[in-house]
Amino acid sequence: MADVHPFHADMEALGFRVMQEGRRGVVQYALSATRYLTYWVHWDAADSSALFTWELDIGQFMHDHGLQIGTNETLNLFLFPQNDARGAADVTFVAQELDRVESILGAIKLTDEG
Repeated sequence: MADVHPFHADMEALGFRVMQEGRRGVVQYALSATRYLTYWVHWDAADSSALFTWELDIGQFMHDHGLQIGTNETLNLFLFPQNDARGAADVTFVAQELDRVESILGAIKLTDEG
């Protein structure tokens, strides 16, 4: 069996699964943290970089909690970061980004004006 790249092994150890492998060598990983929150890592093996992003299905989340946004079109209401994070293809970078996102989302209080 061929050797597995350490970054691929690290992503699997964190619970990420390969979703797509592009022709240009970019591997797309996903981790469903909850039924609403998905983390994505795009690994470019050619330059050993990783792009980290996430999406929160806020439309479905609100709907499931008896709330709605606008006309309650849940299919296309996702919350994304304004900027994705790019760093080295390293498990430490991905783990730091996971912690950062959880901190941001965990601190959101809908009754807070700040």
